[in-house]
Amino acid sequence: MQARRQWITPHEWMIKPTQQTEWIEGQGILIWMAEVFSALGMGLYLVSIYLDNWWGALAAWFIIIFLKLPFHFFYLGRPWRFWRAIPPFTDAWKTSWIARGMFFTTVFAGLAMIQLITTYMLNHNMVSEAMIGPVTVLDYTMRLLAGLFALLTGIYCGFVMSYCKAVPFWNTGLLPIVFVVMGIADGLALILAVGLITGGVDFHAIEYASQWALILNVILIGTYLINASYTSATAEYSVMQLIRGKVARAFWIGVILLGILVPLVVSLLSIFVLPFMPLLLIFAVIAHTIGAFALKYCVLKVGIYRPIISRVPVH
Repeated sequence: MQARRQWITPHEWMIKPTQQTEWIEGQGILIWMAEVFSALGMGLYLVSIYLDNWWGALAAWFIIIFLKLPFHFFYLGRPWRFWRAIPPFTDAWKTSWIARGMFFTTVFAGLAMIQLITTYMLNHNMVSEAMIGPVTVLDYTMRLLAGLFALLTGIYCGFVMSYCKAVPFWNTGLLPIVFVVMGIADGLALILAVGLITGGVDFHAIEYASQWALILNVILIGTYLINASYTSATAEYSVMQLIRGKVARAFWIGVILLGILVPLVVSLLSIFVLPFMPLLLIFAVIAHTIGAFALKYCVLKVGIYRPIISRVPVH
């Protein structure tokens, strides 16, 4: 009996749904942090260049360069060899979304730095009249390209997970869309925080935009969960773990309450009921940012591998 038990235990993954731990436990926490800061930096940068907010774009650049990239590097184990994942030093980008992500982030870092310099020079009249035209063209070109690579930096995390066929809950094209829309909502929240420090932000306009972004997030998350419930028994099991299982507290409190409902209520109160209250706004921004961490945590935590012998029930 002892010998039989020793044989069965290592092979339970063949007949039972098995939670992935590589990206959310131990050193895998670094992946969780890197993905969160990817979304925060992407959202803030896109919102900032649209609103022409230099300080917001600078903050987004710092988030990606000094928060996202270090966590990603340390997860790799030998961060000084990161250049091996970037073309033309490797062909891995043809098949690996991780390699593509490193490339997207590196290119964004360079393009956004140029954009920050050109925008600063134009805003502070540091360009001669003869060079205003060329520098302006360069500035808008860098905004467009850096914005594109910021979007790719934020969305590739969703593609990395959606291409994982062994985890049915992730294996859907909706996941990158959920991450991008949530990232935009994160960016709208963070630009309010930037505005409290630097000024130059139309708070009411941002709050209106945030309301629509949060409502869209609710619709997308609901659609994603309903779609996953009908995808496979394993994906349905992931949904059950999320809404009433071991991850339910993080989902309902972190994602739904703090990440969506609190910012939405504060935004509605600020526009229709209460006067402008910076402390209340700071509370909403903090709650929304906690929600950003909670969303990625929940999605990673309920990533469950499909059993090889799928005819065995998962419940």
